[in-house]
Amino acid sequence: AGQITTHNGAMAEDEAKEEQVKGIKMEEVEKHSSIDDLWLVIDGKVYDVTPFMDDHPGGGEIMLSAAGKDGTQDFEDVGHSPHARELLKKYYLDEFAGGVGSGGLGLAKKSGGGGMSLMAVLLPILVVIMAYAAMNLTA
Repeated sequence: AGQITTHNGAMAEDEAKEEQVKGIKMEEVEKHSSIDDLWLVIDGKVYDVTPFMDDHPGGGEIMLSAAGKDGTQDFEDVGHSPHARELLKKYYLDEFAGGVGSGGLGLAKKSGGGGMSLMAVLLPILVVIMAYAAMNLTA
């Protein structure tokens, strides 16, 4: 009976170790965030897109902007073609193990981007209201 308990304990320990090392954490992804060495996280997977930097139709700089964060939303927002999604498989490294980027710049960019979209809608409306008010006040 003692051996069974030891064996079960060993199995549980091995599973815990496997769980810890499975996938690539954000801490590791952040180490690969330059134009010469770029890993991206898209849909829960990590890709080494370094060889594709020069060939990306939007330019390598666009991909660089998704470095060190989960780039899934950026990838989806662009509306990549089925061909682009197929091409991505070629650069697959491993599953994404989670984690948060240091500094949280991805969230700040998203938040700022949303604010700019609101401003882009409100500014023309404000101009129309001001023009309407100016016409009525001078007439």
